Amino acid sequence: MLNLNEFTTFVAIADAGSFSSGAERLGISRPLATKHVADLEQTLGVKLMHRSTRKIGLTPAGSLFYERCKRLMSDAQHAVRELEQFRAAPGGHVKVSAAIAFGRLHLIPVITRFLARYPGITVELNLTDKFADLITGGEDVVIRTACEPRLLSLVARPLAPWRFVLCAAPAYLARHPAPQAPQDLARHNCIVYCSNAQGEWRFRSARGDETVRVRGNFKANNADGVLQATLAGLGVAAITTMAAAEDIRAGRLVRLLPDYVLPEGVMYASYLPNPTMANCVQTFVRFLEAAFAPGPYWERDLEFAKV
Repeated sequence: MLNLNEFTTFVAIADAGSFSSGAERLGISRPLATKHVADLEQTLGVKLMHRSTRKIGLTPAGSLFYERCKRLMSDAQHAVRELEQFRAAPGGHVKVSAAIAFGRLHLIPVITRFLARYPGITVELNLTDKFADLITGGEDVVIRTACEPRLLSLVARPLAPWRFVLCAAPAYLARHPAPQAPQDLARHNCIVYCSNAQGEWRFRSARGDETVRVRGNFKANNADGVLQATLAGLGVAAITTMAAAEDIRAGRLVRLLPDYVLPEGVMYASYLPNPTMANCVQTFVRFLEAAFAPGPYWERDLEFAKV
């Protein structure tokens, strides 16, 4: 008789690339995970995995079986979500992916309030600056800034505008005169995101658009890294308001060139279009919309040029 727990173990090991990591994801021992796969192979009468001391790989039969198992597990999750709609009080599990800095500074406090209001719901939060794949990644909701074309296949609920401010620490400005125009940045040490391969910052003002090539001795791959380096007095940075606003109000950062506007975006809560989407997911997204409406609270007291 087939044991569906063995199916789950097989998929977890294949996803993790090792028996130890797969067992850890499931909260079971490595020997038990090994036994599950061995028993499954014996029941099916085929070898599913190649094993070595360092890594594992799927056999052709294992690859086919893996895809079927993933589909089976997805169908089971959808079945549970359909039944959740019949519950009087929202319940269930929501998997969420968000950027590291936004999650730390703003999302976790909102989730804390959400769970206090809906104790029957559990939330699993994955903080990463990589845009999660809703189809293969397993997340229910992805919170990111994105351009419209990227969101055509998703339901995307706007939560807040996403704006940047140019700033530096007082310690840095004590050693270097503050820039008076974008072109002055060529003489400054600029902290940039690793994703900005060209090292260009684009500004808009009443006088038109300007693009400045910037350079410096430090890059970071997320807003937290850029923020901490800027606070340490390393240089000038374009930082999201959600990360920098509190430090600007507290005087730990000084806002520069306020008459110029950097490119803006929108933060979305995105999910796959699904008529049987779990009630807990819908409840969570509505809570987010209410928490960040009508505008981002972190931008209070900050003004932006009208261009």
